[in-house]
Parts: sequence; C-alpha cells; structure tokens
Amino acid sequence: NRGSLLFIEGIILPGLVLVALIPRIILAHQLDLVTDEIIYIMGGKGYFPLLLHLRFRSNLWLFNYEHPPVVKLLIGLSIFLNAHLGRMLSELFAARVPSILSGTILIVAIYWLGRAPFGRLVALLAALCLALSPWLVYFSALAYLDMTMTALITIAYLILWPAIRQPRLYLLSALLMGLGIASKYTAILALPGMIFFTAYYFIAIRPRLNIKQRPSVPWRWWLTALLLIPVTFFIADPAIWQQPYSLLLQSVLFEWHHSITGHLTFIAGQYGEHVPRWAVLYIIFAKLSIFVTLPAVFFLVYSVIQLVRFHLKRAKLSITEVTSIAYLCIWLVSLVSMFSLLNIVVGTHYHLPLAPPVALAGAYGIITLVRFISKAFHVSHVNTESHIDKETAAGGPETNGRQRIKFRSVVVPAVLFVLFAGPHLLGLLTSYAAEGYTSEIFNGENSVLQVAYPGYREAALWLIAHTRSSGRVGIVALPGTLNHGDYNSSWYSYNRGIQGRLTYSEVQPTSASFPFDYLMWPMHLIQRGYTIPEAWRSHVVHVITGGNTIYCYILANTPATIT
Repeated sequence: NRGSLLFIEGIILPGLVLVALIPRIILAHQLDLVTDEIIYIMGGKGYFPLLLHLRFRSNLWLFNYEHPPVVKLLIGLSIFLNAHLGRMLSELFAARVPSILSGTILIVAIYWLGRAPFGRLVALLAALCLALSPWLVYFSALAYLDMTMTALITIAYLILWPAIRQPRLYLLSALLMGLGIASKYTAILALPGMIFFTAYYFIAIRPRLNIKQRPSVPWRWWLTALLLIPVTFFIADPAIWQQPYSLLLQSVLFEWHHSITGHLTFIAGQYGEHVPRWAVLYIIFAKLSIFVTLPAVFFLVYSVIQLVRFHLKRAKLSITEVTSIAYLCIWLVSLVSMFSLLNIVVGTHYHLPLAPPVALAGAYGIITLVRFISKAFHVSHVNTESHIDKETAAGGPETNGRQRIKFRSVVVPAVLFVLFAGPHLLGLLTSYAAEGYTSEIFNGENSVLQVAYPGYREAALWLIAHTRSSGRVGIVALPGTLNHGDYNSSWYSYNRGIQGRLTYSEVQPTSASFPFDYLMWPMHLIQRGYTIPEAWRSHVVHVITGGNTIYCYILANTPATIT
C-alpha cells in the first residue's frame, strides 16, 4: 500500500545517500593531489572572485578558458565558503566537494528517476552498483570536471521519460544539458541520443497507442528547448563573454587541434598519441564488474529482439515495456557510438557518462534473466518492482504458497544485490585509493590502462617512516604537475605536514641526471615511455599499490639507508 511504499522510500533514499557519500568523503580526505586538479583549483580561485565582483572584462578569465567554467566556478565557490567559515576543511578537500556532491546526486537521481521507466528493483540495483563502484567513487573524490558533467547529462536524459507526458520538462532537460556542456564539452556527445529517442518515440511508438492515450506533439516545447541549450551554455560561460565568437572558436579549435596532434596515453599494453575506436568498450569492461557488463550485453541482445518483434507486430510486451526498452537501448548505444569518436582518452574519466546506462542495462538484463529462469522452472517470477500480489485466502496450501513467494521475494533480490553490487564493494575495500580496481577479467591496471593515481604522498609517508636521516627526494613528474605557478595551490602546499627532515623537489623524467637520495617514480610515466633509468632500476626499495595495481615506485640511491 501507499503507506508501506512511503516508508520503504524513506529508508532507501537516506540509505543511498549514505552509501554513496561515505566512501567519497573518505577517499577525498585520503587521496593525494592528482594531475590536472591544480589547473581547475587555480581556475576556480581565479574565476569566482571575478564573478562575485562582476568583473567580466578581466583577462583572468582567459586562464584555462579552453575548458568551460561551470565546475571551476563551483570549485571556487566551495573554496570561498570554506575560507569564510573558518577553514574547517583543507583547501584540497573543499575543492573536491562539488564532485562529491555531484557523484552522490547522480546515484540518487538514477534511483529516483529510474523507477518509472525501469522499475524500482532495476533502479535500486543500478544505483547501489554505481554508489560502490571504485571507478565512480575515485573520480567523485577529485576536483575534476567529469563527475559534475556526468551527473548533469544523466539527469537530463532521465528527465526525457516524464517529459513525454509533461512536455515542459523538456526545458529542464535542455537547461541541464546546457550546463553539462558548460562543464565539459564532451557532454554534447549525449545530445544525439536524446534527440533520437524523442524522435523514435513520437514517430514509431506513439502511433501504436490508442488515440486517447497519445501525448500531443509538443513542437513549441522542443523548439524552445533546442534554443535554451546554447543560451544556457552562453550564460554559464562568462569566460567567453568579452568576445563570444572568437573565444568560443579558439576554444573549440584548441580541442580540435588537440585531437589531431594527440596526447600520450596508455591502453591495452601500448602507449601512443591516439586511442582506437574500441577503447570505449575496453574501458567499460575493465572498470566495471563483469557481473554488470555481461548482463548489459544480454540486455542489448534482448532489447534488439524485442524491438524487432515490436515493429513486426509480434511482440507480447506492452507499449510501456517496449518504450522502456527502447529508452535504455538508445541511451546506451548512442553513448557508446558517440564516445567511441573520441580519439584522445587521457584517462578513463572521459568515459564516465557511460556508467549509468551500462549499470541500468546490466540490472535490467540480470532481472530479465532471473524471470526467464523462474518461468522455465515454473516458479513465481521476480518483477522489476519486487511486488507480490496479496492472497486473500488463509491457511492450507495457498498459505504455504504465499509464504514461499514471500521467502523468494526477499531472497532473490538479496542474491541479486550481492551478485550485482558485491564485486564493486569488494574492489572498494581491497583496492587502496580505489583507482587501481579492475574487473574480474584483468589483474590490475599496470598492463591494461593508464594508472591515474600517482601516489606521491603515500611514497613520501613511507620514506619518512623508513628513513632516519635527512635527504633529498626527487618527485618525478611532468612540468606543471606539482606546481603550476601558485605555491598556495601546489603539491608542496597541500603536503606541508610531511615536509621537514626530507626535502622534496620536482624533477622531469627526461632529466640527464638525478642528484637525489631518493626518487618517487609514478607508474603512469613508465607506462607512457618514461622508464626508470638503468642506473636506478636495481634500487627499487618499495612500491605503492592499490589492489594489484602499482601506483608508484620508491627508489633509494643507497638502499642501505632504508630501515
């Protein structure tokens, strides 16, 4: 009944928030500064005061203007509020708060907005799976652009379902899409799928409804929504207000030339300037459990069969079920197709927007499989609402049957949760810093994907614990990684607490010599061809790891100094 459902929702929603929020907060406190975070933090600290004082003509907007500013403004706002509330948080953690909140909102939205099209059980399975995913938890704990962008475009797509009957919601979807593009340009790759589903529904599905059930064709809402996307983007991007046409063109050309020249990266055991088209699938299968991805593949096969049968007028499914299948299938296929066009994938975070549809497809697929198996063995099937019809009769075989049904209605969903979300929880608990997690078919990231976590702080703490005398430590990094010109927003500033007896200096991996007592050499540089010099290779004294992934090597010029 309605009261029971409200009670259940009152438990599920706060529970989801806690399950999503706790690991993200812990990891955001734990993680060292990661490549590119400095850029976005400096951008946020520069942009927000300009916005606060309405200084839209300042040249400070030109810093990193090639990446749109919404997330950087949120980072700046978070740092500003933290400073005015007594600096209760470190600046680095404050800068990560927008991603933490965006990652949590994403999980809640997948459940809340996914119930109507996919059912409560599918939505809950997918939400829990992603709440505990080491991949999403890691990037939700960094001051990056991607998690906020992913949350915005995911919610924008999920709103298309209620928008069919409430067309004014197309405006909200367009607003979120505009903000997503103003967070990171790759958000625009989600737009073709949104347009295609809307067109498919009104062209192919709507005519099959009874005339009284057909929603009106909201031409005006569509046109307004299409206009609202660029308007929202422009309003949310003050960095280009001075010279909108030229600055936007330069920003787009920067990305275009970047895609032509390439960016050194590592994938599938090889490093190069560009990635192959299949990289998107490779990353999905590497960063999500096979208990998620394989059911998602089954869902794709099942959905294609059902849609073909629907168009041949042989489908036994209701129009609502067909629409639900088409809705998810188009979302997943369109994102895979569009993101496969990216020939530069510096890290797995580029493909984060695919995680929600893959998880929902996997949950839908695994529940469909359970229903098929149940029917094959003549047992009561589990529907997507996990709802058991009440039986009015009491006692006798009917009562026993009802008890068996209730037992299955509890046990089967519990087993599904363990199978679907359990591997991610295990990975989160066993892979330090979460980034090193890979699915069951891979043994760590070292020979599979570019390792995103450098592990400098952990290496420095290990050296402090295992040395007794003073010494010079070389932090092997590319230029601008540790300090981008502002000491207050640098690795050295964020790690003041570990400096003292040991002194740290940035050194490039291509240097002719390394006049240090110790070196910290991250795996991601080795993967991209910056190997440890021959003279130092026998001087490895420790490795920083997460699961089966090596994050960083620690080398000692004189290994005997290590205790």
